[in-house]
Amino acid sequence: MPLALGIGVGLIYLAFMPPLIWGIDGNAMLEVAESLVIDHDFRVSPRTGALGADGYYYSKWYPLLPVLAVPFVALGIALSEIVNLPAHYTAAVCALTLSPLLTAATTALVALLALRLGSDRRGACLAALSFAFGTIALTYTGYFFAEPLLAFLTVASLYFGLGSTRKEIIGASLFAGINLLAKPPGGIVGPILSAYLFFKKRPLATTLLPLVSTIIFVIVYGIYNYMRFGDPLFFGHAWISEVPSQVGSAIIEQQSSSEPAETGQQQEGILEAILLKLSVPAKGIFGLLLSPGRGLLWYCPPVILAFLGFYKALKTKPLEALTIITVFLGLLLIYSGAWWAGGWAWGPRYLLPALPGLFALTALLKKHWRNVLIALTVIGFIVNAPTMVSFYQRYYVEMNEQKISREASLWSLEHAPFRHSWYTASGQIRDALNSNVKDVVDSAGKPEKRGETLRIVSVWWWMLPAVGIPLWVGGLLALLLVGAGIGIISAGAFVK
Repeated sequence: MPLALGIGVGLIYLAFMPPLIWGIDGNAMLEVAESLVIDHDFRVSPRTGALGADGYYYSKWYPLLPVLAVPFVALGIALSEIVNLPAHYTAAVCALTLSPLLTAATTALVALLALRLGSDRRGACLAALSFAFGTIALTYTGYFFAEPLLAFLTVASLYFGLGSTRKEIIGASLFAGINLLAKPPGGIVGPILSAYLFFKKRPLATTLLPLVSTIIFVIVYGIYNYMRFGDPLFFGHAWISEVPSQVGSAIIEQQSSSEPAETGQQQEGILEAILLKLSVPAKGIFGLLLSPGRGLLWYCPPVILAFLGFYKALKTKPLEALTIITVFLGLLLIYSGAWWAGGWAWGPRYLLPALPGLFALTALLKKHWRNVLIALTVIGFIVNAPTMVSFYQRYYVEMNEQKISREASLWSLEHAPFRHSWYTASGQIRDALNSNVKDVVDSAGKPEKRGETLRIVSVWWWMLPAVGIPLWVGGLLALLLVGAGIGIISAGAFVK
């Protein structure tokens, strides 16, 4: 059953896979993969990298996804000569297949985790499909970001970590450690699993495995940073080292003021500076959960039932439920800092890795709640579906042209991206009817022409005329993929 879910969902995702990578994050990690294939090193251009200790530039982003993409990129570069397209373009298309494959595997693991928690077959299927089609997973399966990979590694860690055999714990420990290389905040999973094993009264050697694995990969990441930048704690982003000192800088600035102040006034100023910084996490938590621009409940409405499922799981599998919810809360707290909004993002991108565990909890609800789950999944699909055929960044471009502030897009319901997604998608489709796809392909890798990509339908088969294949052939292939996916899901997941 989980295998059928994974294959079926994967086929549907592939039918709507975008034809190129949009955004600096994804293109920067693609550049690392291309460098590994062509030059056999991690060097990148100054545009996407930070200056290293040896005078060359290295990526500011995370190493695992580019490394996993190497065979896909190598295939894309080889295909470029056959189809007579730019190598950078075909490399990006092949690399993009990683995200739908990872999210399809994550969907299967949601079902497996639900069964491990005590769900029946139908509940596990609905929970997995709700994650796949009723959340931001539907959007980010089309982007070359670290989050789909981190979501897969996190739910794999949870599934194996909540198992009973030593082999499963070893597997969980490996996944939990590798999490760090996908994205450093993933490092919380290992310690949480060790805490779970401690309270389950497992042998000490087994209990420590996830924690030890995490420590090992912390050292590996430190060595990777040292080899690039000469500093094991420098990841390439200057702001990482600046954020912790902001409160201290405010205090120093207050203390070194040229105008003398009364002691009470000075202390009040210092306290105000500290409280201002302490308010940032509260704003981030509220924003990630409830803001119209990034709120989890707006962009992933079925997640509401996960908390009811958590309440039920507390009665049957309390430690397992607490482990899952702790991973969610840990990521929520980590990302509640000054950068909680995540730039041009669709919904709470940073919370995507916590969603598979939460949705496994929805499978534990009684049968009368399943109709509610289906209804909320439909709502979630309506919210996120426009991003399957258009780049959500187009709204932000239009927002800038209209002089709408970033704060308005985050906190104003009137300017929330999800409210305008269908209109924006229809505009992109209208522009696509008057665009030459060959021009878009030729502009691949040229930042100054990135706007061209906002004038196409963002599915791979829309670009087939660039290689002489009629558009209708691509549309037919997409329909066949969707039909096959639905058929496999229905036969393998719901038919006994």
